[in-house]
This record gives sequence, structure tokens and C-alpha cells, in this order.
Amino acid sequence: MKAVYTPNPAYPGNPFIEALPPTLGGQALVDALGHFPPYDESSRQLPAEVRLQMLGTLYEVYQPLEMTVQLYYQVCAAMQHSFAQKLTVADVQQYHTNYTDLQNRRITAATGGGNSFSVIGISGLGKSRALQQVLGLFPPVIEHEAYNGQPLVCKQIPYIVVQTPSDASIKALCLDILLQIDGASGTAHHQRAVTNRLSADMMVSQISQISKSINLGLLVVDEIQNIAHIRNGGGIRLLNFIVQLINSAHLSVCMVGTPQVLGTLQAEFRSARRATGLVYDRLGNNDEFSLLLKSLWRYQYTRNSADLTPEVANWIYRKTQGVPDIMVKLIYHAQQRAIMDGTEAVTIDTLERAYKGSLQMVDGFLASLDDTPKRQRTAPKPGTGDLNVNTQSLEPHQTTGRADLRAIVVDAKKQGKPVVDALAEYVTEVAIL
Repeated sequence: MKAVYTPNPAYPGNPFIEALPPTLGGQALVDALGHFPPYDESSRQLPAEVRLQMLGTLYEVYQPLEMTVQLYYQVCAAMQHSFAQKLTVADVQQYHTNYTDLQNRRITAATGGGNSFSVIGISGLGKSRALQQVLGLFPPVIEHEAYNGQPLVCKQIPYIVVQTPSDASIKALCLDILLQIDGASGTAHHQRAVTNRLSADMMVSQISQISKSINLGLLVVDEIQNIAHIRNGGGIRLLNFIVQLINSAHLSVCMVGTPQVLGTLQAEFRSARRATGLVYDRLGNNDEFSLLLKSLWRYQYTRNSADLTPEVANWIYRKTQGVPDIMVKLIYHAQQRAIMDGTEAVTIDTLERAYKGSLQMVDGFLASLDDTPKRQRTAPKPGTGDLNVNTQSLEPHQTTGRADLRAIVVDAKKQGKPVVDALAEYVTEVAIL
């Protein structure tokens, strides 16, 4: 899209921040983040084979929760921090000069640093989907032509998303970054790197310069827990590469993963630069859980409608332990069975059979969560459709990050407190060089 500049009093005269969509809040933000596919009651009278296909709609539903809103403001802050370091048109011209030097193999040094944060939560919580909804509010590419009467011919890429390689290979991650950059900007950096058989060290230097040349704001590194069990320091080397990007490319980084990675992050980087950490547990049996369940329950494709009674809601919570992904799968498979066996209604019996038949493999994981108390969050009353967002209350939790992970685990066990909750409560900041 072509750049449209909206003055931002917090960052006056910055074309890259002014080209970003204005920051949303309140109901406007909730509406923008949510996704509710069209639903017609008459579809329940369609043939069974058609309704079975329509069940896929359940996987498209997205109900914004507190986590999503927090992520939105964190992403906005990270992008702005990154683009704030590109203050003038002269700065942009210098970045392009540096990139030309790079192409001529005259690598220039870079100084400065970006922002970074982590998003940690159990599998199935919806971290990646939440980020997908948040990033979807930003254009993938912004084309600049002129700003305040001065030529500014360049591209701005607000974000790219990559996956942590399963073997924590820096070269594989570099190639993925180049591939995503090419997809957004129409370049051919990935092909050149492969053709010229560039080493990881050479690609690290190039990515630093390229990311500044294309005005990249945020790098999202998903599945960061893949580094947790890499031996011989491979995971640490990959983290050091991410640190280098933060410091040399004025680039903000978001790392997304499960609690498996907490030990590696804290043990190796406790004395380094701090990055805000957002640590999330599963939903509590509260208004937030009810809001999500009601949003999903609306999409019924069985012939007969089923009421969402407190008994049914409590049963679903006990079985899913407030894990959103399991909630969606349970309701999907329950309706599928009801349509296929002719009962055509979702009851506790149908839900039970669906759980035993299709979700038995996750029973052990969910059972381990059954007796674990959850942090309670404040959510709107079901049916209000408004999260009543208070931006002050949505500031990321921050701590000094000095608590030793092993000490936290030992102390939690002595007190009879679940280790997962102890980590979620105390480890709200990870450290990065």
C-alpha cells in the first residue's frame, strides 16, 4: 500500500511511524482483532455432508481475549521503538548507501539497538494465532514516495515471521529470514545466498544491512522452544545471532514459545539486557473462558440446537482445562459425531464420546493441569461484546529478572505450589544480551 501519513505526537516528524495504522483502543480494537465468520441458522437444515464441511468454520472463529490486546500494544511499542531510530530522510539515504556498499562487498559497521520481547505460554493457548490477528492489522509492505516535500523512495516492511529451525541452525534461520524478506519486498536475496553458497557469518552481516535498507520493523521468531534441548551450545549461538540483529540492525524481535525455553533464556542471559516477557497460563474458569465458549457455541450445525447450560460449561472446562485449542477441537468433534450418528444434538454424552474417541491422546497432558490453580484474569461479562480495555492495566508484567530459575522451582515444590504457576508468576521477563 502507498504510505498515508498520520501525525503522531509521540514521534513527530517520523515518516515510518506516521505511515503505520493509527493505534486503536477500546471496542474498535476488539472489533478489529476478532474474526467471526457468517453463520445462518438455516444451514442446520442442509444435508449432513454439507454440514460436516461447514464445521471447519469453528477453526476460523477468533474471540479476542486479554492476551490478544496485550500483544497488540506490545507489538505497537516494539515497531515504534524500531522505527523511532530512523528519524530523518537523511538516515534512510544513509541506509541505502550502506546497502550499496554491502553489494560491493564493502561492509559497513552499524550501531544502536532495537527492542525485544517474548511471548511464553503452553501449547494450544493460541499464541501464534493471537499474533497473526495482531499483525494482520498492519500492512505487509508500505511504499514511500515523498515526505514533507522531500523525496523518500523506499519500502517499509512492518514485520516478518519466521520459524526457529528444529536444529537451531543459524544458517537455516538466515535463509528463512531472507525468504520472507523476498516475499514481502520482491527481491531475490534468498536465491543469491543459495547460489553463492554464503556462510552463516556472511548472511548475518547481510541481513543486518538488508533489514535497514528495507526498513524492517519487527522480526517474529516463532517456536523458540526448539533451542531448549539443543546440545553443544547450538541454541545459545542462535540466541546470540538474534541479539546481534537487535543491536546492529535497529530491529525489534519477538520470540514466541512454550515454557520449555524459560530455563535456557534465564540461565544463559540473566545478566544481559532485559526484554519484556509476557507469560501466559491457560484460561481460568471465569468470564474470559465463558466469553470464548459462547463465541464457539454459537456455531452449531446439528439439526437440533443445544443450550449452553452451566453444567455443560463446567464439564467442558474440566475436560479442556481452559486450553482454547482443545476447546475448539472438542466442540468440532462432538458436532461431527452427532451429525454422523444421527443424534443431531450436542449433549454431555456426545461430548464425552468425542473426547474419548478423538482427544484421548492429550488426556495425560490435560490431567497434569487438572489440579493446578490458575491465575484469574478480569474479562467482560459474557454477551457484552466489549473487553472494556484499560490500557494502563494492560502494561506487560515486569520484574527484575534476577530470580534464579532453580531456586524458584525448589521453593515452589517446598510450598506445594505448582511449578508452572511459579514460573508464570515470577518469570515475566527474560534476558537478552
